Parts: sequence; C-alpha cells; structure tokens
Amino acid sequence: MTRAGFQMWLDASPPADELRSFPYIVDDLAWARRHGFGSDLVEAVDARRLADPNQRYVSGLSPERREALLAALNGPRPEGLEARLPSGGVMRRSAEGCTSEAQRQLYGDLAQWYRANKVVADLSYLRQRRVLADPAWTAALRPWARCLRQQGYAADSPQRLRESVGDRGREAEIAAAVAEARCAQDGLAATARELDARHGDELAAAHHQDVATRNRLEHGAIPRARAVVASEQE
Repeated sequence: MTRAGFQMWLDASPPADELRSFPYIVDDLAWARRHGFGSDLVEAVDARRLADPNQRYVSGLSPERREALLAALNGPRPEGLEARLPSGGVMRRSAEGCTSEAQRQLYGDLAQWYRANKVVADLSYLRQRRVLADPAWTAALRPWARCLRQQGYAADSPQRLRESVGDRGREAEIAAAVAEARCAQDGLAATARELDARHGDELAAAHHQDVATRNRLEHGAIPRARAVVASEQE
C-alpha cells in the first residue's frame, strides 16, 4: 500500500474474551458474569473501529482517492479468484491488489488457497445449521427450558431468551446470561459439543480435499510469515 501511495496501520490483536465464540449457547458461567451475552464486547469493537487510524485516514480522503485506495487494496474488479460454496452460491475476488499480493507471497498458490479457505469457512456455517436442526439438540432444549423457568425465565431457546431480555439493561442481560449458562450445565452444553464435533467431522470428511489443501498451504505459510515479522523487527 505504501508503494501504491497510501498509508496503512496494522490492527492490534483483540482481547482474549472477544475471541470467545458461543454459536449455540453461553456455557461459561465466569464469562457470562463478566459479559452477559456480549453486548459490552460489541460496544468495544465498535469503539475501536471508530478510533481505527485506517478508518480516519480513509474518511479524510477525497472520493477519487478513496476509490483508488480500495482498488489498490482489493484489486480493480472481483475477478480472478472463485470459490463455489458447499451451502450454495459462488464467491469471487480480484487476483490483483495488495491483499492478493500479500496472500500470494504467504500461501504460494493463491487460487487454491482462496477456494479452499472459503469452502472450509463455509463448513462452519453448515455445521452450526446442522446442529440446530438435529433432533438431539431439540430434545436437549426441553430440560434446559424447564431449568430456566425455575430461574424465572420463560424461553424455549437461547434466541428466545435474548429476545425476552431485549434492551432492559446491563444487569438484566447478565442475569439472563448467567441463568442460560447455569442451566446449560444440565446437559445442553454437552449435547452442543457432541453434535458440533460429529457434524464437523462429517463435513470435514465430505470436503477432505479442501480441508487438506487449506491446512497444507497455511502450514507452509508459517515460515514465510515468521520471516516477514523478523524482517520488520530488524
């Protein structure tokens, strides 16, 4: 980007709590007591985005320079890279621009890595969709909902519990999240882990070539990435 005539700042790594993901149910009591359902973390992400020097820099450019920056970063047109997703649809991106140049240097075969990376990422979406449609998940929700009623909440799913809290404030959010996590210990959390692993294994086996390709290319990128970081620190 510097060679293209633009400035860019590297983002700092997010705090560890922001990296936690609960795709089915919050099952960590300590995390629930700190963050509820995570609204405070969403606010922190938004605040960092507003303070991001890249955002301020781009906002200060003229429309013409902003368009030129995006073309330098992402390439002029979404052409050259393509991935057909297992869930349906096709993703495309430019094989030109600084993003593609950097990824090509890291992974070697950019087209293979782009396709495999998008396919494997899509498997996460499919895995979660399968878990939520599994009869075992539906069955495990019933005792969880009975436990919630004993805690004073009438909700038959985590989504319904969040909707019932709405915008009632931080204390209400944390109380509901703690109840969700406490009741999840009665079996729903274990069911979610078991189903997630099983459906994940099945999908990985069905798309083993793409999984193997991404793993191979990312493993091969590690020494190149270390060399880049080392050269920047000299």
